Amino acid sequence: MRSRVLLILLLCLLCAAHAQTQDNTNTLRLCGRAFLRALVYTCGGSRWRRLMEPEETLSAEVLSASIYQKRTAAPVMDHQRRDQNQALKTMCCQYGCQRSDLSRLC
Repeated sequence: MRSRVLLILLLCLLCAAHAQTQDNTNTLRLCGRAFLRALVYTCGGSRWRRLMEPEETLSAEVLSASIYQKRTAAPVMDHQRRDQNQALKTMCCQYGCQRSDLSRLC
């Protein structure tokens, strides 16, 4: 009976160690420019500009007016979300993060 409990305990420890090494293989430490590149790659980046058709592009006057309206009408960014984004950025640089972590910033 005692050997079975010990065997089950060792099996659980082995599974936990295997899961931890799998998580570490998908984790990258990203700082500065590498972090921004990974973020652009994860969130889509310039793909949005390529998908727009020429007739959908706006003139400079219309674009600047719409930006001004959005800036004045938009609420201030939630401080809690900003702090979470900063914490995630720091975590990615110091400890590493996965693509799913980066997708939270999109």
